Amino acid sequence: MDINEKFQFAVERFKDFKNHFEIQDFRKFLLLILNLDAVGPEAMLQQLGMGAKKRVVLPYDPETKMYYTKVMSGLSYHNQLLIYHKSEKLSEKFVNDAESTLFTESLSAFERKNFLPGKFKVITPEVKDYTAEVLKGKNSSKLLITGVESLYFDLAEMIVSQQSKFLFLMEGDDADVLFSMNISFAPNHDGDNIQMLDVFVDEEKKYRDFTFIRMKEGELEMDLLKEIKDMSHGDLYKSHFTIIVPIKSFNAP
Repeated sequence: MDINEKFQFAVERFKDFKNHFEIQDFRKFLLLILNLDAVGPEAMLQQLGMGAKKRVVLPYDPETKMYYTKVMSGLSYHNQLLIYHKSEKLSEKFVNDAESTLFTESLSAFERKNFLPGKFKVITPEVKDYTAEVLKGKNSSKLLITGVESLYFDLAEMIVSQQSKFLFLMEGDDADVLFSMNISFAPNHDGDNIQMLDVFVDEEKKYRDFTFIRMKEGELEMDLLKEIKDMSHGDLYKSHFTIIVPIKSFNAP
């Protein structure tokens, strides 16, 4: 595909996007959730350019049987993105520390030892979300406009330009699409119904089976990793890691 064909291909892939992401792989869902909550010196993965607070709240809906979070993906409340993983409850604990099955069954021993602060916790309250009920009738959202704003020729350049901590991935028969949400708007449009995207089209489908893209400081070469089993602290500090998060569907839960 030439660049214009890639653009049309990407646009077609996002035609059903309505601000819902279903993620099937809980390991990658968990890594994303921890990273979405990243701030300041308490970053869980500070060595990797990723991170999270010492406490993360991850709601669980026992009726729909899903873990979920909501994040702002644009400039208004209507750009709220619901990201969810459907499964039975993976831990009956309300407060989950590094020894919880949430972590022991999802992260390698090296990842838990090196990336989780000693007092780190994930709080999993049982919650039913009624946002969809609030946004009905007179409060209903405008029709969402999804636009591919930037199409990158090179994934490494995309990661370095954005300092990407994570990228979403949609698998396809012809090509995969890696993308991130872009908080941008067109000046002639009402910004509360526009979701812009930055995109890379992967015709080789070379990233779909990996969890991390590692890039060394000052280099564009990429190492693809399924997990991090062993690495010196020096290498950690000199590396930037990007999580690859496959999207199962755009369906509402």
